[in-house]
Amino acid sequence: MARAATDVRYARAYRSAVEAYAMQHVERFGVSAKSYAAHLTGLCCVVEHDADPARLAAIARWLSGPSPVEKPALLPPPRGHRTLADARGAGEPEAHAAAVRAWAADVWNAYREQHALARRWLEEATRSPVRRH
Repeated sequence: MARAATDVRYARAYRSAVEAYAMQHVERFGVSAKSYAAHLTGLCCVVEHDADPARLAAIARWLSGPSPVEKPALLPPPRGHRTLADARGAGEPEAHAAAVRAWAADVWNAYREQHALARRWLEEATRSPVRRH
């Protein structure tokens, strides 16, 4: 992730890495229903929609007001077999991007029982109106 801050060639994998890491460490980064929904739908978006910027922005807008979600009671153990170390070990930007995509897909697969929920939330987020200030 630090590479993305200093080398734009690594930046395209940044959001995928953030979502994979957050959902592997959900006890820290998914404590509230909003943060859980943000990272679960974010992971769905990066894996199934190639980190579509419009969908990612819709998630943030959708969760900016009162929480429209409830956090699931059961969380999957384990949360994937690949880790940050797998991505960190990849040197060149293309290899790094591929390793991050594989890591995110592995974590997403660990949450397969929540795929329908994540897809529904992502659909709600994309249909949610833009709030004006």
